[in-house]
Amino acid sequence: MPDLLRRLWRIPRWRWSIVLVLLLGGCSAVAIHQLDERFGPASPRERVVSHDSLAGRQWEDEVKPVIETRCVVCHGCYDAPCQLKMSSAAGIDRGMNPAPVYDGTRLLAANLTRMFEDADTTEQWRSMDFSPVLNERFDSPAANLEGSVLFRALSQKRKAPLPVTEDGLLPEDRFDLSLNRSQVCAPVEGYDKFAEDHPDWGMPYALPQVSDEEHRTLVNWLAKGGAMTGPAPLPQTLMPHIEQAERFFNGDSLKQRLMNRYIYEHLFLSHVYFPDIKGADGRPVFFKLVRSSTPPGEPIKRISTRRPYDAPYASYTADERASMPHDEAGRPRVYYRLWQERATILAKNHLPYALDDARFKRWQALFLTPDYPVDDLPDYDLRTASNPFLTFEAIPAESRYRFMLDESQNTIMGFIKGPVCRGQVAVDVINDHFWVGFTDPKMFSHPEVERTLADEGKNLSLPAEQSSNALPISSWVKFESKQTAYLKAKQRLMSQAYLDGDLRLDERVLWDGSGWTEGPGQGRNPNAALTIYRHFDNAAVMKGLVGGVPKTGWIIDYPMLERIHYLLVAGFDVYGNLGHQLVTRLYMDFLRMEGENNLLVLLPAGERQAVHDSWYHDVSPGLVELLFKKPPQFDAPSGIVWTPQELSSPNQARLGLMRRMQERLAPELGHERSLSNVEDEHVRHELQALAAVQGVSASLMPEVTIVALEDGTDDSPRLYSVLRNSAHANITSLFDEEKNRRPEEDTLDVLRGVAGDYPNAFWRLTPDTLTGLAERVAALETEEDYRALQADIGVRRTDPRFWEFSDSVLRTNYADRPVEAGLLDYNRLENR
Repeated sequence: MPDLLRRLWRIPRWRWSIVLVLLLGGCSAVAIHQLDERFGPASPRERVVSHDSLAGRQWEDEVKPVIETRCVVCHGCYDAPCQLKMSSAAGIDRGMNPAPVYDGTRLLAANLTRMFEDADTTEQWRSMDFSPVLNERFDSPAANLEGSVLFRALSQKRKAPLPVTEDGLLPEDRFDLSLNRSQVCAPVEGYDKFAEDHPDWGMPYALPQVSDEEHRTLVNWLAKGGAMTGPAPLPQTLMPHIEQAERFFNGDSLKQRLMNRYIYEHLFLSHVYFPDIKGADGRPVFFKLVRSSTPPGEPIKRISTRRPYDAPYASYTADERASMPHDEAGRPRVYYRLWQERATILAKNHLPYALDDARFKRWQALFLTPDYPVDDLPDYDLRTASNPFLTFEAIPAESRYRFMLDESQNTIMGFIKGPVCRGQVAVDVINDHFWVGFTDPKMFSHPEVERTLADEGKNLSLPAEQSSNALPISSWVKFESKQTAYLKAKQRLMSQAYLDGDLRLDERVLWDGSGWTEGPGQGRNPNAALTIYRHFDNAAVMKGLVGGVPKTGWIIDYPMLERIHYLLVAGFDVYGNLGHQLVTRLYMDFLRMEGENNLLVLLPAGERQAVHDSWYHDVSPGLVELLFKKPPQFDAPSGIVWTPQELSSPNQARLGLMRRMQERLAPELGHERSLSNVEDEHVRHELQALAAVQGVSASLMPEVTIVALEDGTDDSPRLYSVLRNSAHANITSLFDEEKNRRPEEDTLDVLRGVAGDYPNAFWRLTPDTLTGLAERVAALETEEDYRALQADIGVRRTDPRFWEFSDSVLRTNYADRPVEAGLLDYNRLENR
């Protein structure tokens, strides 16, 4: 026996890997054979039934609400565990795939697996390594249950309810709650082994089990075969609005077609809706603006490409292209259509955008009324198509800028809620809390500006021109050189405008929201200023200057805003390789610094460098030389009249500038997030005191805490959010953010409503438990102190009342924000 052990020990590791694969494969084959012998071979089946059928009504009224509120809160979007997206019937039927979408280490771009785009049938998904979670063998109650991963996972939870330690937490050695945890995506044939290895991992994972009634509902549905409905029938009152919109989006003139390509490439992620029409649930019916090979009036045939500006018919055969409608130049036509959203609305990727008569009139005034020639349409060559300054050069820059400013929150939310909404490499390039203003769009009506943008078009190119595979170092060097050249041209333009008297470095540089509507009685746009909160690897964008005065701010001009969109939304590929993701992150460094420098030039000239340096403490000498050679790109004196106190220190100058932003913009901005609007004086005082907590005590708080304040008057609590603003010496580190943390400088903001799509903690308060809460939080010194507080007022992920509380928050959030609200994501709930 010892000799045998010695021989086994000498077997190379790679051979052990082969042996292990063969053994596991053999076990899987045995399990498949057993299931096939009892219930027949697996084959995808049709599960979609009509809405007015008995099975359809049961799905809509009983099953779907449970799936959404108990499953989709973790299984939605790209970051759904095992790619199991349960936010639609098609996603449930597609099943799961162990390959992660978010992978910052892959050397080559991954194959696309986007719902409703990269496969049309369940059979096609099976060929792309997706395994079912519903039974695909004989249609009998026994087979439908035993052959369903979903049933197995629910039953496993009943057999092994959530284990809880004495202090109310999950045992850390039995659960991995990290976002990048290894995923075990067991198909039904291997589920027994999975349950044996991980008995506590029944579904919902690391959360309480569903109620007995909900369990019966799901089991009954599964036993009957898992019938589901497709998209809800559209209200007849919507049809004229859809027809009007599609007529607008498919005009025949070159000018109209260029305009609609521009609109599509900026709104392809948005959920467009008609505000006057509601669906059966009382909420708007949402659509996606898509490219189709078929014109209005015919069924939509989506044209799906990796990016919205990729050549639409590159993958089509010559015969397919020949059979399509062509324009007068012999090019196959691309039509822009409204495709009804099939999936449940998730807050983390919800970008609502209203379409109405005023919107179409606005676009007419911006794009069609101005007199400019469009002699031909741009092609889809990647180097041109990825660069909006070349593709859309014919459209006046002011028109493009005003289009993006009209809904600047939507524009900026694209890089927060779009493909890069998940992943530290994407959003750790920004500070935790900062204000954003915009340069006045009238500045881009000057011919000199148009000429500079045209001349600098190639220097404004973006990493996506290299497709989804890039070499990070050489790419970064190339784009750094282009950015430097563009900034020099920008500096020359600003210097000449300053000398000519066309540029004044004072508050009037900032757009104040004017020019929002056409004609008499022009209104002001609440998108004139935004606030961004970053929570490690995700973020939130709000209208107005929200929260306390932040350390930093940006002033965004048109070239910067356009590049943000084409860098992080239109041009970013979440399936791209390491180089693509890394170069994207590094390029965003350029844009952040450009926005900061736009703000710095409004400060007193003698304070600019010191304020800049306060944002970049402890940066290594190499990075200083590489990234920060000369931070303020423009050295003319500020036109603001400063008080002696504001000139007393760099910090006072910074605070003075932020106050002037508020004075310039605050009258036009909404204040729905502000505690000043809380009517109950006691509640307002206590919450404002909580917002004043700073330092180490604040650093012990979660990044996003959703507070439900129950006063006993009705079933709907009042919702607030406590946000931790994590201070950093600088944000130049790619992967080791913790080393730059300054917890002694952390602050809190308390806002009305739900502010953050990924809550880390829940609090359940009454007016009594709210009293003195600020003092309790300010007294936090250790992790044990925080856990004691959470045990008292928190609703932990282990709490038996968790789902009841979650439903209450969801109902109230929908009532507060019927258009903007969506399901929250629970993948970041803490175990503290």
